[in-house]
Amino acid sequence: MAEIQHLAICTKNNRRLARFYQLIFGLEESWNRFQNSPYAFYMSDGYLNLNCLQIRPGSSYNRIVDGQEIMPDAGINHIGFTVKSVKDIEQRLSSLNSPVKLVASPQDGRYEEWRISDPDGTIFEIAEGGWEAGGPERLPAIKYVGIRSEDPERLASFYKSALPIREVNRVTDPTGEVRAIFLSAGKTVLGLLMKTSASKNGFERVGFQVGSIDEIKKRLRNAPPYLYPGEPEISVMTAPSGDPGRSLYLKDPDGNIVELSEEGWIT
Repeated sequence: MAEIQHLAICTKNNRRLARFYQLIFGLEESWNRFQNSPYAFYMSDGYLNLNCLQIRPGSSYNRIVDGQEIMPDAGINHIGFTVKSVKDIEQRLSSLNSPVKLVASPQDGRYEEWRISDPDGTIFEIAEGGWEAGGPERLPAIKYVGIRSEDPERLASFYKSALPIREVNRVTDPTGEVRAIFLSAGKTVLGLLMKTSASKNGFERVGFQVGSIDEIKKRLRNAPPYLYPGEPEISVMTAPSGDPGRSLYLKDPDGNIVELSEEGWIT
C-alpha cells in the first residue's frame, strides 16, 4: 500500500506557522541532516512528516509562465507517498489511458525522489525511502488530507489506478450525486471533496486526531504567542451544514482548515 507520510504547507513565514503546530498539536521538529536550508521546517507526529515551506523566489515549486516566475499561494501545496516499489508505480502510470511519467525531484537532500501531477494539476510526491518521522507515534496526529475537485469520481479513479490505495467510504447527497470519496493511504485518509462555489480546486484541509478536543481548546487559550498584533484569535468552530468533513475545526494562522476528531478517520 502507498502511505501518505508527508504534507507540505507553503507559507510566507515558516517559523511562525511551525510554532503554531508545535504549540497547539505538539509536533516536534525533524532535523534533515542532508538539507541545510532556512526554507524548509520539517516536523513530525511520529509517523507523518509536515513541512512548513517558505514561499520564495527560486523554489523548485514555482512555475514559469510567459517567462515570469509564479510563486505558489500560501496553503497546503503537496503530499508525499511512501511506496515499496517505484517501478510498480511507473508501470501503473504507464498503463493509464493517458500515460503519466514520473518527474525526478532535485537531488539536494530533500526526502522525495519523484513528482507527479494528478488530473487536476495537484502535485504529489513519491519516495521509497520515506520521510524522517521521528517517533514514537502519538496523538495529536495528522490522519486526514482533503482535496477539492470538480470531479471527485474521476480523481478517485486516477489515484486508485496510479497507486496501491483503496476506497473506504463515500458520501452522496439526496439525489445520489457524489459529494466526497475517501481513500485509505496507510494510516492517513485522502478525501476527494466536491468543489463548491465558495471553494477552489486543490488541497483544502488537514485533519488531526486528538486525545481531547477540550485540551486543544485549552492550548489555544493558553499558548505562548504565535499571532501578530491585530490578528483575530484562533478558536474551535462548528463546520457549516452539509460540509463533508468533521463537525469541529479551526483555521491555522495562514487560514488553512484543520479538522479535529477524537475518533479519527477510517483507514
